[in-house]
Amino acid sequence: MINASNVAILFGVLVLLDNLFLLTKPDFVREALMAYPRMKLPAQVLTAVCLVWFARNLWMVDFGGFSVLKNLLFIAVPVGWYLIVTFIPDLLAVRALCCLLLLAGNPVLVAVRWQGFPSWVLGILVYVVMIKAMVFAVYPHLWKRGVHWMFADPLRVRGLAVLGLSVSALLILSGLMG
Repeated sequence: MINASNVAILFGVLVLLDNLFLLTKPDFVREALMAYPRMKLPAQVLTAVCLVWFARNLWMVDFGGFSVLKNLLFIAVPVGWYLIVTFIPDLLAVRALCCLLLLAGNPVLVAVRWQGFPSWVLGILVYVVMIKAMVFAVYPHLWKRGVHWMFADPLRVRGLAVLGLSVSALLILSGLMG
């Protein structure tokens, strides 16, 4: 089982590094975030990772009499990957990242469920990230609108970075206390 305290510290450090980078190199972050939705390599790799992870989750489920159909996953995953990458390439990087965030949220929430205070901080963060991932998966064009909104005002960028630093401090503290 995943230890929620260690995950909180890990997420806290990642959020801390991201927001420090945002504070020091906002132009680079803006350009990277604007280019990301149309990048082909991350889209293809993340789609493959998500499909394999999803197939693994399906493999672990007992389907009773339909369990013999699980062997079709070995064919369905590569065929599905090819079809997705070929016929749905538009903004696929955003959708694949959202899918990965949704898949990654489950094991973290399972770990948080069995631990008390202060792991609720991590649980709330995971739910917020999962809701954002669902919105961006359905409306990936909102990614660029969000980036434009975020970087329209330098004060807004600093304010969001400070908010992110506060969240990272809260995550690290909750991980240390748990």
